[in-house]
Amino acid sequence: MMLASALYMAGSLALFAGEGQDTKKVDAKKLKEIQAFERELDEDRRIGKEAAEYYDKEYKPTKDAASQKRVEELGAKLALIANTQSGFKTLWGEKRQIMLEYRFKVVDSKDINAFCLPGGYIYVYDGLVKFAQSDDELAGVLAHEICHASQRHLAYMQKEQAKMGAMQIPLILASILTGSNAGLMAGSLVGTALTNGWSVKAEESADNGGVQLLIATGYNPTAMITFMERLQMEQGAMEKVVDLGIFRTHPPSRRRADSIEAFMRSNSIPIRRSAVTATFRVTASEFSPGTYLLKFGNRKLFAVGGDNPKAKAAELTKRLNDFFDTVPEMYEITVGDQGEVFGRNKLLVRFDEDDAQVNGTTVQKMQEDASKALRSCAFSLAYHIWEGRG
Repeated sequence: MMLASALYMAGSLALFAGEGQDTKKVDAKKLKEIQAFERELDEDRRIGKEAAEYYDKEYKPTKDAASQKRVEELGAKLALIANTQSGFKTLWGEKRQIMLEYRFKVVDSKDINAFCLPGGYIYVYDGLVKFAQSDDELAGVLAHEICHASQRHLAYMQKEQAKMGAMQIPLILASILTGSNAGLMAGSLVGTALTNGWSVKAEESADNGGVQLLIATGYNPTAMITFMERLQMEQGAMEKVVDLGIFRTHPPSRRRADSIEAFMRSNSIPIRRSAVTATFRVTASEFSPGTYLLKFGNRKLFAVGGDNPKAKAAELTKRLNDFFDTVPEMYEITVGDQGEVFGRNKLLVRFDEDDAQVNGTTVQKMQEDASKALRSCAFSLAYHIWEGRG
C-alpha cells in the first residue's frame, strides 16, 4: 500500500474509532467501507498509470527546462495544500479528502491545452505555459486540473454511465482529454464523451475547488477568470483548426465565469484583473528621454512628460488600473475644462503644457485623444468580459 493510502487509512480508522477508543473495535462495516474506498483509489492510480504510459509515448517532453521547473514548483505548492488541508467544498464528485502523488509534465506542443488523468497525472502543453501571463494564471490551470483528479471526476462519470467498463477508460481519455478519435471504440457512450468532454457540473466543481485552492495557497483567484476570458478571445482562431485543445475539454462559458465571480464576491475577494494579466492592465514604459508612454494591453493611450515623468506615469498607472478593474462603461469617461479626463466623476488624468509639448500637440487635443482612447479600451474590456463569454 502506498504511503498516502496508509496515512489516509490510519486517519480514517482513528476517525471512525473515536477519540480514546481502540481502533481494533472499529465497526466492521466502516472498515469495509474504508477498504472498498482504498480499492477505488488504487483503481484510479492503475488507470492513471496505464494512461500516462500511453501519453508518454504520444508526447515528447518539453525542451524548455525552465517551463518544466516552473510548473513543478507551482504544482508542488498547490498539491501540498490539496493533500493536507481539509475543509474544501466540493460541488460535484468525491467529497472525501484523498492524498495523491501528483506528477506534473510539460509536453512539447504549441497548443494551448492541459489535462489530468486519474491518480494525479497532470499534463501541460508548452503553448499553455507561454499563454499564461502570470504565475497566478498558470496556478489557476493547475489548481483546476488538481481538482478534477482529487474530486475523481472520471470515476464519477463512470458511475453515472454504468455501461462504461474500466478497460475502456484509457481509450476514452484519449478522446475526452485531447479531442482525438484515435483508438476509440464505436458506440454512443464514446460519442458523448468525445462531443462533450467533461460535464458542465464537473467543470464548475473544478473551477470552484480551484478557486478555493488558489486562495489557500496564496494565489490570486481572479486569474481563473482572466485565463478563461483570454481563451474566449482566442476561440475564433482556434476553431479554424481540427484540434480545439482546451476548448474541447474545458469550454469557456459565461456561466462558469459568473460562478467564479459570484463565489469571490460572496467571500469579499476583490476582482482585480490588472494584477494577474497584461491584457487587461495599464503599463508605462520610457518612450524617449523624459517621456513615458502609457498603454492598456497593447493599445496606446498617451504619453506624459514633466519634471518627474516616471513618478507621474506610476501614479497614473495605478489610478487607471483601479478604474479599469471596476469594468467601467464608455459613458462614465468624461472630460473637464482644464485638460482633465474623469472616470465616474473622479479624476483620472490632468494634462498640462509639459505633456502637450512631448506629444507635439495641445492640451485640448491630448484631452480629446486620451478620452477617446480610454473609452475604446473600456468598450473592448467590457466586450471581452461580458459579450465575449457567449
